[in-house]
Amino acid sequence: MTDRNFMTLDLEMNQPSGKIIQIGAVIGNLASGKIIAEYLCHIKVHEMISDYIHNLTGISQEDVKHGITLDQAYRSLSQLHKRYECFRNPITWGGGDSLELRNQLGWPTDEMFLFGRRWIDAKTLFVSLRFARGQQHQAGLARALRKFNMEFQGKKHCAVDDARNTFLIYRRMLQELRTQNLGENNE
Repeated sequence: MTDRNFMTLDLEMNQPSGKIIQIGAVIGNLASGKIIAEYLCHIKVHEMISDYIHNLTGISQEDVKHGITLDQAYRSLSQLHKRYECFRNPITWGGGDSLELRNQLGWPTDEMFLFGRRWIDAKTLFVSLRFARGQQHQAGLARALRKFNMEFQGKKHCAVDDARNTFLIYRRMLQELRTQNLGENNE
């Protein structure tokens, strides 16, 4: 397993607008499993937080009122990513969080964007492992963790907790693949 640092990224968004209201990130080392840094921020939006999202995430109107701009959050993520020399593409649970971040920043091209145009989708890997084993492909993060005898750490739908759990399950899945020696030539 690579001795490299990776950033796991998670976003929470308001509904129905889809605006980002919380960003969570975890920097972890895949070889050691050590969580090196965590980042959580609320994003200032000028709209009401829906009751559904408030009940789901616990994010309040006060949280976003006192939040930071999306640009400020991106700069903080960039600094963390560079400081810990992370692999370019972030790990996400499901596709699109890094793409959504880029789109909401309003950047028309990938060249400026730290994460490029790709991400590592841990959810797709989980579903693929389930298919390969002839098992049902349910893929909610908390339930997926239980399939590996792991418990969700923290509060569901808190971006930093989701990011941490995504890192942990991704690492576990890589360990399983490695022990199965899937055609590896021991490079």
